[in-house]
Amino acid sequence: MKVALVCKKYSLQEGGLERYTYFLSRELIRAGHEVHIFANTWRENPGVIIHRVPVVRLSSPAKNLSFAFFTNRALSKMKFDIIHSMERIFYQDIFRVSDGINPVQMQQKYPHPVVRFIKKIGPRRIALSYLEHRIFVDKGCKIVMTNSELVKTNIIEHYRVDPEKIIVIYNGVDTSRFNPKVKEKYRKSLREKYGIKKEELVLLFISNNFKLKRLNLVLEAMALLKNNKIRLFVIGTDNHRTYQRWANNNSLGEQILFLGPKRNIEKYYAASDIFVLPTLYDAFANVCLEAMACGLPVITTDSNGAADLIRDNENGYILKTQKADELVARIKALEPVSDRVRMGDAAAAEAASFTMEKHISEVLKLYDRVISKGKV
Repeated sequence: MKVALVCKKYSLQEGGLERYTYFLSRELIRAGHEVHIFANTWRENPGVIIHRVPVVRLSSPAKNLSFAFFTNRALSKMKFDIIHSMERIFYQDIFRVSDGINPVQMQQKYPHPVVRFIKKIGPRRIALSYLEHRIFVDKGCKIVMTNSELVKTNIIEHYRVDPEKIIVIYNGVDTSRFNPKVKEKYRKSLREKYGIKKEELVLLFISNNFKLKRLNLVLEAMALLKNNKIRLFVIGTDNHRTYQRWANNNSLGEQILFLGPKRNIEKYYAASDIFVLPTLYDAFANVCLEAMACGLPVITTDSNGAADLIRDNENGYILKTQKADELVARIKALEPVSDRVRMGDAAAAEAASFTMEKHISEVLKLYDRVISKGKV
């Protein structure tokens, strides 16, 4: 099978969308398929054929529209069995919605209607709206592939897409890397490295967008808890200075560890006790699945597609409000070691079925159906 994968940045050093494209290409090659990558920048090249797509860097709208234009022009010159895009372009066989859709992003990011209206008529949002309209309304794809029921529902509500045209394929996790055994390998040494005592409770927060994933709410909850036996690992590339000042001003300075980006992230899952991600909106935060696979109970929100896998008081908690009090209550519920172990074991058992092999198998079945029938 000759497959074209479209992603602006093809690299393991970027975000979830880019890492997903890398892993998908790697697994497709292992399965014996010919993989072409259409990207503007890249680092890794695990046996794929890379086609550089130029972009106009004048502004964000110019980047998005020019990437869509030049990608489709390049694709039109070649024959592929499947065009699978992670980006909003003018035409693709399968469009994977990995970061949610523009109308919902707007609602979550700009809750005030006046601010949202002003942002909506800005060039960036107009460009994104135009591209999504091309895809969902003007038949810019045969199939929409999503990674959660949340996003499927969002697309149906906002674009009236036929539910039969939207296929949910949950993310996969590398269970050889992320599994409960990492605690035996890394927990003791990493906790010693940061001076964390055995009886201390460690919360873990991972994101490259602290505002969207609501690090402020985690810090507010920490302040309300008033428990100096609780520590917080914050991992990600975002600027932490404002949050560090807030923590210092609220007597949390020694409890919060801003660690920056980390490559061997499994070590930090191993050293932690609870994974916390009170995101405003996430199509499916894969860090939640990784944390579950490592045996951590997860606290997240109902606006995270990964909540599909979480059941209250069984393997984690789903926050229903945007209030620190609720997060405090959920953290307190997980303070007893027996409850954390019970729910962590259940989380690992749930995540164990979401392997990369299963994910790739479902993607390949979708490819075959698109090729053979043109639709599902």
